[in-house]
Amino acid sequence: MRGRVPRSRLVVACTAALLAAAALGTALAWNQLFDAALRAQMAMTPTSRSFREWVEPTVPLFFEVYLFNWTNPEQFPDEIPDLQEVGPYRFREKRSHVNVSWHPHNGSVSYRTLRSWYFDETSNGSLEDTITTLNIIAASAIYRSRDWGFIRQKGLAMGLAMFGQHMSITRQASELLFEGYEDPLLNLAKSLPASTTGGAPPLDRFGLFYGRNNSLDTDGNMEVSTGAVSGTLPGQIMKWNYEDHLPFYEGKCSKLTGSAGEFMPHNLTEESGLTLFVPDLCRTVQLQYTDSGFLGGLPYHKYELTESSFDNSSSSPSNSCFCNGECAWSGVMNVSSCRYGSPSFLSMPHFLHGDPGLLELVNGMEPDPEKHAFTFAVEPRLGVPLEVAARFQLNIWIEPTPNIDLYENVPKMLFPIFWVEQRVRVEDRVLAELRVVRAILDWGGAVCAGMVLFFTALAVKVLCCMRRPKYTRPCEVISEKPKDEAELKLNPL
Repeated sequence: MRGRVPRSRLVVACTAALLAAAALGTALAWNQLFDAALRAQMAMTPTSRSFREWVEPTVPLFFEVYLFNWTNPEQFPDEIPDLQEVGPYRFREKRSHVNVSWHPHNGSVSYRTLRSWYFDETSNGSLEDTITTLNIIAASAIYRSRDWGFIRQKGLAMGLAMFGQHMSITRQASELLFEGYEDPLLNLAKSLPASTTGGAPPLDRFGLFYGRNNSLDTDGNMEVSTGAVSGTLPGQIMKWNYEDHLPFYEGKCSKLTGSAGEFMPHNLTEESGLTLFVPDLCRTVQLQYTDSGFLGGLPYHKYELTESSFDNSSSSPSNSCFCNGECAWSGVMNVSSCRYGSPSFLSMPHFLHGDPGLLELVNGMEPDPEKHAFTFAVEPRLGVPLEVAARFQLNIWIEPTPNIDLYENVPKMLFPIFWVEQRVRVEDRVLAELRVVRAILDWGGAVCAGMVLFFTALAVKVLCCMRRPKYTRPCEVISEKPKDEAELKLNPL
């Protein structure tokens, strides 16, 4: 038939048009499709890759401890304490998640974290170093007695004198850290009622991290979301030690929310914040955006604990429910309620972001945001932590106690004991994989748009620009007019 396009070419044109439409839809919905695929990959199931990498992390972990050596304890309280930072004492950390139980009914998984620490010879110091610091055992006993009557406080004062307790102690670094040391007050505490000891378990030795190495109780029992339920993210805290709230606080401060640290939200912006639950702090904290940059070719947003997020003083009314009584200085956290009533207060190292008055009560503090900030650098679109520097400092609250001779004339202050740093950075192998994933995210939509143009052009070419069959005009039949008789005589041929 005249002008008809062959059927095979119509099929090609229709197929190209359909592919162009599919590519257009994919290009328009690329971000949503990618996010859905990413959530499916990140969700934890017994067979998923994210679970395998989470249950037995391979990223190198280091735990560094800086101790404060007290150089003038004999002159205290006539002179303010002179503290000398010693360390870091570096430990290689091996971490694994054990006792894993799945809860399909609510899309969660519960577990405990087993941590093992091994002393690293690259430390700036030896575990045999001699360190002088505040006598924390005596300070804790006196702190618990602050609401006692005169008779009971005097009885404690006699006990402290009888057992030879002093303001300071001197021990090897190994004893102060993981090995612990014996003290007669610990034996006495075993015979006292729980109301007197704050419910603390009986101990034979005391150390800053005594009993934590190779222990399942360091972080407690955690229950987090798996991300398998639609609309949820993996790794979000749901229960801690079988509680769905924090029993140490009231009101909104008792709310248990945030990431447990391994998984972060996706599509973070400069207006976004990070909500983290930190077992060592016994609470949820808010990290604020502070900076952006690149690491290994990947962009990141940096989030930090700022003055407001780490504060529980009267200057931050929204955090006042974390006070638990003492909120004398800004920039500190009172964690005594989750430390069996011991006078434990956490701050940033060297009182970074803390009340300036804290620096006036002790020598040796030199806060530096580059060295002492608590930061998370997160790839914003994928929500993957690229570098983490978790830092905080333990301080012991002391105050005048007239009925106890040892503390009769001490100032009201926070005495720095140590600060820790745990820095984690993703391996180059993981960075290379993330660069590929990020390239797919960034260029996938553009590639689909290019496919739209290609298939559209192909369909148009097939329909409109291809060469049609050549038309042949029929031959005309010419009939000669018969010659008459006269013409034949003149033209016989």
